Amino acid sequence: MAISVAKQATSSASELHPLITWAAKRQKPLLYAATAILLIALVAWYVTESNRRKRDQAFSSLDQARAAMEAGSYPEASTELQRITQVFAGTDAAYEAVLTLNQVRMLSGQSQLAVDELRSFISSGPPATYVAQAQGHLGMALENVGNYAEAATAYLAAADPGEPAYRQTDALLAAARCQRLAGDPKAAAETLQSLLVKFGEDETPGVIEARVRLAELTGGAT
Repeated sequence: MAISVAKQATSSASELHPLITWAAKRQKPLLYAATAILLIALVAWYVTESNRRKRDQAFSSLDQARAAMEAGSYPEASTELQRITQVFAGTDAAYEAVLTLNQVRMLSGQSQLAVDELRSFISSGPPATYVAQAQGHLGMALENVGNYAEAATAYLAAADPGEPAYRQTDALLAAARCQRLAGDPKAAAETLQSLLVKFGEDETPGVIEARVRLAELTGGAT
């Protein structure tokens, strides 16, 4: 038994010996490779951590700007939101800051400026998740300046199937309202009917309102 164990140990040592010799001859290259791997890992960690801190800082600034807007401090909110769009360009916080900034503009009586800026933002190709929201904001701005036909078009675009049901419902109601204000009750009725076809089984406030508005337009006929 002892001899067998000794033979196994000798065999294992003989198998390891070439590997040890190979490693000893390549000690410097292996050291360089290990150092390079460590540096790559450190750089990856630094970039990840830096991006996380940048994201947290951006959203913290966004929260402060929104608080200023809700408090009615529109100049302060506008300044901070514009800073976020510049300093944190390309981040989710920056995209949300664009939308909030144009809300501030509308609240400040600058709806035409909001129209121009939102059109520019949409044409710049932001991530899809922000396009429908931007279209909804554009619809509000266009409605504020009395451009009801284009507002309806923007609202219809905001009713993207990828959006939550309540946002789609709100956008379709707004589109129908603007179509009616633009002098096209037939289009308004069709929009409301499409809303009810899609969401009619849901007894939500939006669906209930759609039924009321459609009855007003059609005199109770469906």
